[in-house]
Amino acid sequence: MFCYQQQLTDSRTRLITPELFWAYCRAPRTARLVNEARQARLNGDEKTYNLKKKQLALMIFVGTFEEWEREIENKRTGKKRKETAMWRSQSHVHLNGLVVADYDHLEGDVRQIWTEAYQRLSPEDQARIVLVYITPSGQGLKPVFTADPAIGNLIDNQIDFSRKLGLSLDESCKDGSRGAFMTTADDIIYINEEKLFTYEDETFSARFDPLYRNGQSQATKENNIGTNDKADSAAEKVLKSCSPLQETYNGTPVSEIIDKYLEGVNLSNNRHNTLVDLASKLRYIVGRNAKKITEVVLTLPWVQELARDGEDVEGTVRSVMDFKFYEHMPVKLKKAITPAEQQADIYSQLPLDKWAAELLEMSQYYPCLKELFVNLHPHKLPAVLFSSGALFGTLMTRAWYHFWFDPKIMRRLNYCIFIIGDPGAGKHMIEEFYKQIADPIIQADQCMTDALNRYKESRTERTTSTKAQKAEALKKPEVGIRIHPARTATGEFIRHMLAAREIIQGVPLQLHMFSFDSELDNVNKNNKGGDWKDREIMELKAFHNEEDGQMYANQESISGMFNVYWNFIYTGTPYALHRKVNQRNFGTGMSSRLAVIPLPDRGKAKRHQEVIEGTDDTLKMWAYRLDKVAGELPIEPLNDETYEWQTEHMDIAEFNNDKADRMLLKRIPYYGIGISLPFILMRHWQEWDQNRTLSMDDIDRRFCRLVMEIQYRSQQFFFGEMAFHYFADQDKEFVVRRRTTRYDECYRQLPEQFKAKHVIEVFGCSQPTASRNISRLKADGIIEDIGNHTYRKLLPELP
Repeated sequence: MFCYQQQLTDSRTRLITPELFWAYCRAPRTARLVNEARQARLNGDEKTYNLKKKQLALMIFVGTFEEWEREIENKRTGKKRKETAMWRSQSHVHLNGLVVADYDHLEGDVRQIWTEAYQRLSPEDQARIVLVYITPSGQGLKPVFTADPAIGNLIDNQIDFSRKLGLSLDESCKDGSRGAFMTTADDIIYINEEKLFTYEDETFSARFDPLYRNGQSQATKENNIGTNDKADSAAEKVLKSCSPLQETYNGTPVSEIIDKYLEGVNLSNNRHNTLVDLASKLRYIVGRNAKKITEVVLTLPWVQELARDGEDVEGTVRSVMDFKFYEHMPVKLKKAITPAEQQADIYSQLPLDKWAAELLEMSQYYPCLKELFVNLHPHKLPAVLFSSGALFGTLMTRAWYHFWFDPKIMRRLNYCIFIIGDPGAGKHMIEEFYKQIADPIIQADQCMTDALNRYKESRTERTTSTKAQKAEALKKPEVGIRIHPARTATGEFIRHMLAAREIIQGVPLQLHMFSFDSELDNVNKNNKGGDWKDREIMELKAFHNEEDGQMYANQESISGMFNVYWNFIYTGTPYALHRKVNQRNFGTGMSSRLAVIPLPDRGKAKRHQEVIEGTDDTLKMWAYRLDKVAGELPIEPLNDETYEWQTEHMDIAEFNNDKADRMLLKRIPYYGIGISLPFILMRHWQEWDQNRTLSMDDIDRRFCRLVMEIQYRSQQFFFGEMAFHYFADQDKEFVVRRRTTRYDECYRQLPEQFKAKHVIEVFGCSQPTASRNISRLKADGIIEDIGNHTYRKLLPELP
């Protein structure tokens, strides 16, 4: 585990994650700064080079820092305050056992220099390397490797490893707080991700942490001579055994992938070039591991024959490690991996296999998931999870929780779910689950619907029957019908919503309205006119239960203000989604409130399906149990998990200056809680039922994080491009140009330290006016009085 410092001017550090690390390396901003720094270096402009380099993220690969309190002074106001953080300081360092060596001012091709140096290492020392990259100057190398406590401390290991590599070391990098400026993903020559992000040598830290915190980072030995014994090459080892290839990628044997990739290739000609091409592509499925790729290719008969003819297979494979490694897999290789039926499937860009595997694992722990997932294609599980989670959560309408953002607010379980798939993808199953899970609401509504229909029939009789007209006046029943179809008058919707009210633990609580429609287009068409159109705004306000209201002259309508409590689940096609949310209306905010989950058209109907005894009874049993859940739900572990997840992703978005990603991230934690919580409550039902507590564990936190990952990637899939163009167009259309006034210009012309006479000269004003100007600038904290009627500018320009 190691940390990073985002800005050189701010010595706070944070723990790094693989996602954040790759975001830094692949960010357009990083590429721009590195290119500008290297160009400045070529032009001999060291000042610009250092300026650009120091804007890059600083990685402290050798360890982390304890949290400690330090005093911070505001340079503008002079005020001091104390703040606790992981400040970068060797006196608080915790070493992890990794070492960074710095080799700068190398002449020639640095990749070739590294290749030659790497070959000088023994296999044991080669295995110690976890990262190698080209420095921002373009003329240096930084290998990160594991320390050997027997050799000594950081600088001892640097000197020893440098002698083995045959490279000249910059010995100024001996401190435990020394950082390394990160560069682009293209400059990474080698990385062992698992080891880089998780390596911890407690023996090394226990021995050297106290010494480094005491400032003792100098070399402990005068002579560190390494050995460089050569072992059999990987090629020789594999040729001796030539065992069949056992590797798989996403469940597909690598041997099959290679066969498909080489279909149509004439292996009797130019086998060397074919080997180079194949080895470079194998990096995407085997990993950027030359030894592993060599073992893989040497299982192929034509490569074995090539090796016997004198080809240095191991050397050829090592040479392709320097080839450019793209973020996305090459198209030809992807076709060789992807089954033919999935190659034209747009949903294949989502990690559906990974999600399915994790959800099937979760079904072992959470009630109802096995019953919900039975007979479904694995890629349909996320859609079923979100729709059923929203249904179970709607039943828990009498419960509330407190979210980490603005915790004083009583939060409700709110859902705006769209399940989107092609025609015939199996959206009907969502409707079947709706009828089973929502049964408590459906049955309760039926009594009220019957009462309302009897009232309407009685009113009709009054117009045709004289006897009925003489009866007592009819009173319209106040019914809190909760389920409403697309064709519902807004007035009736509001009336029923206000009537659906209960007192829970002394708190008056509005119950959620609910809408389900198997055709999103039905909702879209009713949006175009009639009574439904006013509810488009209510759809927006429902997610946070925002206030709405109406004041009509119509005697039938209710006047007043109210909060909107309305959950809905709609299934539809991608075209229906586009009619609902598109580039023209993207700025309404509907996209970030929605959870739009894909339902790929996968799998075939089975003649004989698996049957889980009592599935319907199980779903209904839990539905009726959750319908009785009331009061506050203790969710602190989920608050911690959602806060941590969003902070990690927000850091990446901020570093990339990605406004679109920031917007899509903001409401995802609500779904992380809302979808996982009903299932977590079922899992810990006995504890909740007896004590009204929920003791969550790592499985619950993993489940919550999985929900957020599904929601996040699905949001990017459906709305990422729209969000990008929304902000791009906004930046073009709403450019605010600052107007520079004469007053601004006069202030700019004042010297750094000035007196009243300077103000009179520059502003061309009288003594009293100059005094008023000085008093106003002092009051605004723009200048300060340094004595003797002299003033100093705190800001170079007026804000």
